[in-house]
Amino acid sequence: MVNERTGIDQFMRRQIESIVEEYEEQGSSHVEIKEALKTASKQREGNVGKPEFLFFSDKYLIVVEDKADIEKLVQYKENGEVDLTRPAIIDYALNGAIHYGKHIVNNTNTIKKVFAIGASGDSHSNVIKVTYINEDKVKVLQEVNNLEDLHPDNIEEFYRVAVNDELPKEERELREVKAIASELHEDLRNHGSLEGEKKATVVSAILLALEEKTFNLDTLMSVEREDGRDGDLIFNAVRIYLNNSGIVPYAKVGEMLDQFNFIRTDITLNRKKDVLNMSPIKFFAIKLKNKLHERIKEVDFDVLGNFYGEFVKYGGNDGNSLGIVLTPRHITSLMCDVIGVHKQDVVLDPTCGTGSFLISAMNKMVGQCETEEEVSSVKQNQLFGIELQQKLFTIATTNMILRGDGKSNLRRDDIFHVDKDEVRNKGVTKVLINPPYSQAKSKDLHYLAEINFIKESLDIINIGGRLAAIVPQSTMVGKTKEDREKKKLILEKHTLESVITLNIDTFYGVGTNPCIAVFTAGIPHNEKKRVKFVNFADDGYVVRKHIGLVGDGTEKSKKEFLLDVLKEYEDADTSFIVQSTITAEDEWLHSFYYFNDTPPTVRDFKKTMADYLTFEFDMRSHGRGYLFSGKGDR
Repeated sequence: MVNERTGIDQFMRRQIESIVEEYEEQGSSHVEIKEALKTASKQREGNVGKPEFLFFSDKYLIVVEDKADIEKLVQYKENGEVDLTRPAIIDYALNGAIHYGKHIVNNTNTIKKVFAIGASGDSHSNVIKVTYINEDKVKVLQEVNNLEDLHPDNIEEFYRVAVNDELPKEERELREVKAIASELHEDLRNHGSLEGEKKATVVSAILLALEEKTFNLDTLMSVEREDGRDGDLIFNAVRIYLNNSGIVPYAKVGEMLDQFNFIRTDITLNRKKDVLNMSPIKFFAIKLKNKLHERIKEVDFDVLGNFYGEFVKYGGNDGNSLGIVLTPRHITSLMCDVIGVHKQDVVLDPTCGTGSFLISAMNKMVGQCETEEEVSSVKQNQLFGIELQQKLFTIATTNMILRGDGKSNLRRDDIFHVDKDEVRNKGVTKVLINPPYSQAKSKDLHYLAEINFIKESLDIINIGGRLAAIVPQSTMVGKTKEDREKKKLILEKHTLESVITLNIDTFYGVGTNPCIAVFTAGIPHNEKKRVKFVNFADDGYVVRKHIGLVGDGTEKSKKEFLLDVLKEYEDADTSFIVQSTITAEDEWLHSFYYFNDTPPTVRDFKKTMADYLTFEFDMRSHGRGYLFSGKGDR
């Protein structure tokens, strides 16, 4: 038993050392805690209590108890509360940790916020559960994979989200942006009589005009004279800026200006309104300058994409008019981390939409830069995008211009027709892609299948470069002959590294079960290679009523656990990750390769027997005893 306990003790010790430098075992040198523990024995005899580990993270005390038997994590009473009677606090890890936490809170003057942690198992297969304790309550929280959420840099946010049920920081930021979008939507509709895509186009034009140094809002006089209308002045500012900043090829400038041309003559936009004492387009420009223009450059997510998503939502449709199905912020960040986006990389998104992947990659790369020269190189020379739809190309270009020091390396094309040699010569080392879904509705359109977007993209990456694609799980199944053939062709030239099955609510409201597939380009797949298949359905994100998909406080630790496991397979259970050789005929998903290699516990046996006896009793009571006797109770 001693050796078994050493396993979980050592595991938790490493976990603690990964987040704090100082901790104590079997006691405390803190004056108040030391005094409180003198009467904290789990035997309830008033003797000294000795928690496995004690440490502070910021202002919170953390108490840890562990058990080698994975079944000894926690025991509940019939009413669902954690059992704090004597046998339970001795035998179960979380029960014991809560016992110590409550005792310290009740017997000290300054320690009033405690997280109690119970851990059971060993370094390979374990469960960690957290509970928050103060003078008023004991709140059992989620299971975690590691202690990253309790790091001093993260614990206050964890407390706010997991304990107080507040929204995560990312969601708070997003809601602020959506509030601005909602307000502007009403303005655009009420004062400009604009709906759908035109709202998005007006916003893009104004934001680009605000980048032109010679443009001044004070020149907008709300007159209706030809070439002197506010819309004319904004359009001209955009034209001057695009033509003189070397942002996009000249031919593409003309296409973008075509999108903006209507603002010059739109009567409602340019006619002065008494209620505003100016033209609606000037009113919009002032509001965008004050509330959005600089903010876009400061935050680390796709503000414009979310902005436009709100516009089309209010327009009474599902966003298809703009072709926008935004990849969630936490997924774009995760995919950058999974393929290790680095400041020296050249990153391509071949279906860039509004540019969210490029924004996420830019943030990762710039965060690693040490000089302004490196930052400038990342923004101007190392981020590339391809987008076919003119309306999305305009949005993405605006997005990148505002964030990229006035430079955009986007091209209006598609991965099937773009000059691949030209793109290849850019030295692409990383690709991030969320291809259009469900476009291959017939054999004639199979070239639009998600798997084909992956294949075509892999062919333009430097040898050894990485690709991460978020696609429907069906893409990895290969249901059609054509899909299986494409999978075979991919393996002949490239290597499948891993497939990560995601939370089914990742694209909440869209109805897609997604996964992330990771490939290495230019290296044929070795038939003996064991590919990593991960079940990341429990990613720390949950659906909240009237809000949508948000983090539950454990998302940071679960992401870190995933990244660690992808590097160190040995420390994970097969329910989370399986390694296997593959063929093109296989379903490249965790569910296809997973087998339950955990021996049934005594508790499992008892439950199975109880279920069987309940079933037999029910059948016999309904005159179906013949199912068991062989002769018939008919």
